[in-house]
Amino acid sequence: MKWKKGAGLKMGFINKEKVLRGIGKAVDVTNEAADKVSVYVKEKELDKKALNAANEVGDAMKSAGKVIENKLSKLSNK
Repeated sequence: MKWKKGAGLKMGFINKEKVLRGIGKAVDVTNEAADKVSVYVKEKELDKKALNAANEVGDAMKSAGKVIENKLSKLSNK
């Protein structure tokens, strides 16, 4: 088998370009996955914050309800 002068060098560049394109695609896929994970985590954190806020409001409402119930109970006992 005979090689033409420079044929091996040209083949090296083609493979290098393919490898670089492949790496670029892998980086793009990784970045997209990281973005999706980031969005998911942010949504879950917001859900946790909303749930905590709702629990705090619920606790405050229960507390207020007990105060009102106590006041009404005292008024009805008079």
